[in-house]
Amino acid sequence: MTMHDEMTSPRIANETAARNRRRRLFRLILPAFPPFNIYSRIAKTTTALGPVCVGTAASKLENWDVEIIDENNCSSKFCPKDEKGLPDHDALQRLRPADVVGFYGSMTSAIPRLYHLAERYHVLGAKTIAGGYHVRSLPDEALDSFIDVVALGESETIIRDVLSAFEHNEAPLHVPGICFNRNGSHVFNDDMTPIDDLDGLPFPDFSLVRYARLNIYPIGRTRGCNMNCEFCAVKDKSRCASPEWMVAQIAHLIETRKAREFFDVSDHFCASGVEESIRFCRLLAEYLEKVGVRIEMTVQIRLTDARHEELLEAMREAGIYNLAIGIESCIDEELTLMRKGYHEKDIYALLDKYHKYGFFVHGMMIFGYPAKPEHRIEVSLQQRMNSFSNFIKHLDTAQILLPVPLPGTELTERLDSEGRLYHLDYQYYDGQFLLFEPDEGIDARELQHSVITLMSGFYRPGYLVKLINAVLIFFPSIVFPRAATLLTFRARYIVRGFRSWYHKHFRNNAIRFAGSFIVRKWKSYFRKSDFTDQLERMRIAFANEPRKQDPSFNQEKSK
Repeated sequence: MTMHDEMTSPRIANETAARNRRRRLFRLILPAFPPFNIYSRIAKTTTALGPVCVGTAASKLENWDVEIIDENNCSSKFCPKDEKGLPDHDALQRLRPADVVGFYGSMTSAIPRLYHLAERYHVLGAKTIAGGYHVRSLPDEALDSFIDVVALGESETIIRDVLSAFEHNEAPLHVPGICFNRNGSHVFNDDMTPIDDLDGLPFPDFSLVRYARLNIYPIGRTRGCNMNCEFCAVKDKSRCASPEWMVAQIAHLIETRKAREFFDVSDHFCASGVEESIRFCRLLAEYLEKVGVRIEMTVQIRLTDARHEELLEAMREAGIYNLAIGIESCIDEELTLMRKGYHEKDIYALLDKYHKYGFFVHGMMIFGYPAKPEHRIEVSLQQRMNSFSNFIKHLDTAQILLPVPLPGTELTERLDSEGRLYHLDYQYYDGQFLLFEPDEGIDARELQHSVITLMSGFYRPGYLVKLINAVLIFFPSIVFPRAATLLTFRARYIVRGFRSWYHKHFRNNAIRFAGSFIVRKWKSYFRKSDFTDQLERMRIAFANEPRKQDPSFNQEKSK
């Protein structure tokens, strides 16, 4: 053998081994919501950011292919479907067998579907891993429901280590931030350190999402939230990417996927501070002007951020028009319980400031918030309804939900300690169904019906008349106010008039009219379901027990 042969033989052997090494498939699934869910319509145009970030991290592994299937956005004719119109996972396994299947476990209402799929994939021989707020709060439940590994922290790092262990047929013994089944026991590894360097993460790769139609692209500049609301599961300390990284991510999506509509999933747009948020907006506005592109962006922001006028000006320049604000309540006693940090008298002035700058405000509200034994709410149900009904008139769009006792929240712990939880199926944990014993003096059936009444009053068919007036009367008078404008085609005046007409007369009326069909569908589904019977059984059962708000109840329970 020559020296050349001696040098090339190991190289040839290594190349041959690499070619023969079987590539593996990691399939990441976002389970379908229950048959009717408040997020069902918007979910058909977007997806969740977290699973895309995890899938992107996994795709960097040498021997792994990755695909993401969002069951809520899966309209492609190429996806095999079952009799319910959902992806047929048996058929998918025959077409492309997945070695490991991951599940997005943040939405409690989708957990029954998640566990059903986990069992099916277990039967089909795949390993399973799940992450997200629900399974992170209840890891033992997940491990007992055919999940092999539960990620207890942010999963970009976890998924790479777990997949590497599975690739070598090893248990993930030394992977931090997980729990897993081993010899019939649940093993908990130490929590991993949260990811602080968000700039070091790769841009989310949306091409991994198969069969989906993406019109709205989720992006995220911050993680965690420092607000500490009682009902919220997000308790991580806020960490923020640099404005430069975020603008680069948006530019990447605009240039590679022709994205024009974005939703910033950050829990608080200004978590990095007002100055950093202003800098982000100005950098984005500069980029958009340079490339000649207009975008539409929705952000989640605090009501109190309206006090910073320089921020509001910068947001408008950056194409941010829609604000999702967790106002939660317009009743002082409830705002104090929620720890929101403001009072009813502050809300109207702050909303007026946002509207002055031309923002559309989507107000997210919680109706019927439960009192504490030592902190009673001296407001009747009818008074609460009147307050909410008058208040939501100041919003462009509104979302009114019942309090949801999500696993891992302080609200759930409190209601459980007071003996007030209704132990119902997870499919009802989406804010449309009453899941706890109401305050003393409030009937459960009336509280359930109140939310439906409020939403029916806000989104109603009568807005069709206003919509017709907007098109037939206001459109010609605002867009073409003078014949000279039409004849000379002064484009800038026509565009300015169109925007004014759209903002003031068309948008809200169109949304409220379209929303009436969603509310009607919700009412129809509610009537056909057996939830009313379940609620009645719970109401009767609790009527025969001591008042839960009575401190003596907790003392007796602790004995």
